[in-house]
Amino acid sequence: MNALLSGALMAFLAATSMASPLATTSTTAAGAPTYTPLTPAEIKNLQTELILAASYKDKEQVLFPPNNGGSANNVSFQFVNSPGTPPQDGSVIVGSVDSIPGLIGTHVAAAIGFIGPCGLNVPHLHPRGNEFLTVVNGTLIGAFLLEEDGQFAGDVPQVAMTLTNFTGMLFPQGHIHWQFNPTCEQSVFAAAFDSNDEGRFQIAQTFFSSMPDDVLTSSLGNPTFLGPTQLDQLRGIIPDAFVVMVDSCAQTCGIKTA
Repeated sequence: MNALLSGALMAFLAATSMASPLATTSTTAAGAPTYTPLTPAEIKNLQTELILAASYKDKEQVLFPPNNGGSANNVSFQFVNSPGTPPQDGSVIVGSVDSIPGLIGTHVAAAIGFIGPCGLNVPHLHPRGNEFLTVVNGTLIGAFLLEEDGQFAGDVPQVAMTLTNFTGMLFPQGHIHWQFNPTCEQSVFAAAFDSNDEGRFQIAQTFFSSMPDDVLTSSLGNPTFLGPTQLDQLRGIIPDAFVVMVDSCAQTCGIKTA
């Protein structure tokens, strides 16, 4: 029996080695291609071809044509263009179908975010996807509002967690949530979504009360994030809880709020 199993195993290995593209390619890990950003026109063309592809095999031909030298460029993405020079505080770089056409049909997307000292990723929700966010450097406080049945009476219940290095948290689809950096150092997070087009809806109407959108944009510059230097312009407009949270952190870190 052992001899028969051994013979069958050898035959299987021989067959699979002949069928595997790895057996005939001369590309090694050390010599693998490096990422080249796609142009907007290339992204649009790939999106169109992938949507029209009838089968997965057809999609493979679109993403990995025979003349591309075995490159996975069409399913890759560089979140930070200059390694060692991270984006400015308040930046979120999203890898979705808009930037990675190969994600079409996969229900997958990702993001990398940079939140500066005492910075707040303002309340928002993702209408088409759950988010699992993991802190990869620094500390963040993550929170989201719970669903409230019946008549509204007082504050909406929320849950929160302090997230340190390599600690993650789920932010359910459609739930209003935010992240706050309570420290004096930059925090960096990586987020994964179970949708390739998760979307982001700002809760500006409730978070910033009656402030017109044009005033909001001119005051904040980047309305997605709120930092200590923008705080004085928004006192009396944003909820007191957020003012106290950012102001207290700014005082501890010696950051001016004007």
